[in-house]
This record gives sequence, structure tokens and C-alpha cells, in this order.
Amino acid sequence: MSDNAARKSEKVQRMLFRRTVHRVWQLVKSGRRGELSDRDDQLADILLEHEQYGGHFEDTRILDGGAYEKGRTFNPFLHISTHQMVEDQLSTENPIEATLFCETMEDRGCSRHEAIHFIIMILLHVMYASASSKRSFDTARYKRLLKRCREVEPSEIDRVIEEDYSTKYRPDLH
Repeated sequence: MSDNAARKSEKVQRMLFRRTVHRVWQLVKSGRRGELSDRDDQLADILLEHEQYGGHFEDTRILDGGAYEKGRTFNPFLHISTHQMVEDQLSTENPIEATLFCETMEDRGCSRHEAIHFIIMILLHVMYASASSKRSFDTARYKRLLKRCREVEPSEIDRVIEEDYSTKYRPDLH
């Protein structure tokens, strides 16, 4: 797929997801949650956990799928979509390392929501590294990071991730 076609596809995906978020948010806010499919009801749970972004969910000016300015503007839709990815991983226990990580963090006093945010942080690092190198998602690295981060206290997770990304990854060293 050409770069131009890939950009168009990404924009369409952003537009569709934002419109879904907008529709689900409107139904929840109007007390019509019962009209949602099971999948959209799960999304509603995630949106309600992130009510602070409600202004974004209601803003019809951004439903066109335009990109947020990279590195300058927090993108709540990216956060919600990755939150949904992690919830999907946890519900299917695939990869099991995500489930074990979440359970361990909860045992250490983190809320489920906080544990999911740690997983999102790990997931985004691996996604960014894969995209930057124009390679497919590095599932082995993702699983390895989840396992390594499970072995440390929550306050040390940033350090583990930074160490992993500050050295050139060599599978024989990990």
C-alpha cells in the first residue's frame, strides 16, 4: 500500500472510531445506554472512566478524522482506542502476559484502571518502535516488556521501559 493510501486509510479509521465514540457518548449521556450493542456497551464503560475527555467526545468538529498535532496535543481518541485494545487483550487473555501483569499490579495496590494505563504505556512504546522502523508489531518484545515490568514495583516501570529503549534491542541479551 502506498504512503498516500495508508494515510487515507488511517484517516478513515480515525473518522469511523471518532464517530462511534461520539454516538456512544451521546447515547450514554441521554440515558439510552440500553440501545448499545455489547461491544459499544464495553466502549461506554471505557468512556465513562474517562469523562474528563467528554468535550472531545462531543466535539463534532473533529469527527472528520483529522490528525492531532503529533507530540503537542494529547489525543484522547488514541488513548481510548488503546484502552479498548488492552481490555480486549485482558478479556481474551491474549497475550497472557497482559493478564498476568494486570493481576500483579492489582495485587500491588494499583486499580485495574491504573494497571491498564501501564499496559497502554508499554503497548504504545512497542507500537511506536515498530512503526518507526516500518516493521510489524514486535509481539515478542511486548510480551517480554510486560513480563519484565511485572517483576518490578509500579514506580519502576518507566525505568524498565526506558532501559529497554535506550539500548539497541538484541534478542540474545533478553
